[in-house]
Amino acid sequence: MAHALRRFRLTMSVETSTQERVYRALKEEYLDGVFHAGMRLDLHAVADRHRASTTPVREAIQRMVGEQLFEAHPDGGIRVVRPDIDALAGLYVWNAQHLLGTLRLADAALLRGSLRLFRERMPGTAPGDHAAFTAILFRAIGEATGNAEFSDQIQRMSERLHYTRLAEARLFDDPDRELRTFLRNGNIDVRTNLRRRIIAYHRRRIDHVGSISDALWQR
Repeated sequence: MAHALRRFRLTMSVETSTQERVYRALKEEYLDGVFHAGMRLDLHAVADRHRASTTPVREAIQRMVGEQLFEAHPDGGIRVVRPDIDALAGLYVWNAQHLLGTLRLADAALLRGSLRLFRERMPGTAPGDHAAFTAILFRAIGEATGNAEFSDQIQRMSERLHYTRLAEARLFDDPDRELRTFLRNGNIDVRTNLRRRIIAYHRRRIDHVGSISDALWQR
């Protein structure tokens, strides 16, 4: 009995370890742009790619369903989330309001320090570079509060919007200029500047939400 129990615990430990490995690999692929919005996942192909059985792969995928990165496919199975126009507009509004609320609690000196660092580390020209830079920039606002809950929530929303931001970078012809406006401060209070930029950034996307939604289908 004791031997069987030890074997059971070992099996559970191995499966948990494999599930974590597959989960991290899937998340890395997701953020690297390996998938596309609406893409249907082949469970067996994922299992083969990551040299795992289907059980830990299914569990890893379900974790990402819980994070609202994957969702049920209408014809069965799982696909990468592709929000419709209304859902996408709602995500933009929620993200803007959360960032603005977080900004009110952020330490101004920490914000200025972060912006100075970002000025020296502008992204490359690939869509993925702009998406990653935007996620780090917004996360810095949360980190300036000293409360990890804010930065963690901002990070989660950035992951949900990752493929949308890839589409935005293809659609808009000035992603560099837009990001640079966040880093300007001058004589304006840093919170006032960021507040204006956050509002303008999200208003632009809400105004073009139909085009962005269409661009999500493009690869």
